[in-house]
Amino acid sequence: MLRLILILIGLLVQWPANASPALDRHYLASLDETQTLLAKGEEFNVVFRPHMASEHRGVVLMIPSIDDPYGNQRGFIFLRALLSERGYSSYLLINRPATRDDEQQSEAAQQDASEEQHQDQTQQSQEPPPQPADETEQSQPSYVPGYQQAISSELLDKELQRLSAQLTSLLERAQEQGKAVSVFAAGRSAGLLSEYFVDNLQVDINAFIAVGAYLPVPARHHHISANLSVMPPAVLDVYTPFDHSWATQQQPQRRLWAEKNRKFDYRQRTLFAELSEQQQIHRLATEIDGFLRRLF
Repeated sequence: MLRLILILIGLLVQWPANASPALDRHYLASLDETQTLLAKGEEFNVVFRPHMASEHRGVVLMIPSIDDPYGNQRGFIFLRALLSERGYSSYLLINRPATRDDEQQSEAAQQDASEEQHQDQTQQSQEPPPQPADETEQSQPSYVPGYQQAISSELLDKELQRLSAQLTSLLERAQEQGKAVSVFAAGRSAGLLSEYFVDNLQVDINAFIAVGAYLPVPARHHHISANLSVMPPAVLDVYTPFDHSWATQQQPQRRLWAEKNRKFDYRQRTLFAELSEQQQIHRLATEIDGFLRRLF
């Protein structure tokens, strides 16, 4: 009889481990606290999670990609729980995607530029063609890309301005804890922050962890490799098979830039499944913890 009671108690203790994902998410979110901060007069929300280890090792600022405001596609909720168990408190920035107003403003700017270019071409067509000074002089060929970019550089600038203002406010809140601060960013947000940390060398963070960093404007995406190799904080560059193809194709180039600029605290890690799988989240948390422990 006593043995049967012990078996039943064991089954009850093991039950939460086999609970549904919805129950797991509810349990993981039970320690979260939503806070409202101010950036240039505009309110934005962050989700704070305290550390649950005996030693408080640091603070991690988690910034999802623009198209994934809560980081659900990257398993942020599980990653924050695992980092909390390892002694890291965290702030999750709820990343507001680009609004239709921003897109309309960007489209209006592009339309104005197109009309101005059309007027210049019309004016040039009405003028007589200039005579070459030398018969051997030849006109230089011009190149026009055969595609339309999905997003303009002007809209990226607006996203960067908003993101940098929010990060500044969030850094002030995180530094109140008196611990080392690291930034974890994914996708387009990681690409934008690679520009920000190069242009703002005074930003006081200890590490920058990027997952699938890219930018949708080719000319700006091209500079991410150099940006990661010259920014002051240590860099952990993470790749998964489900990242944007531009990010994965740039992986060898980023390693070469780090070697060229002697970025000795640059590391690359590759995961072989999407981050929504808990096994990969555990591995990523272990990689982050190990990387940060070498720094502080």
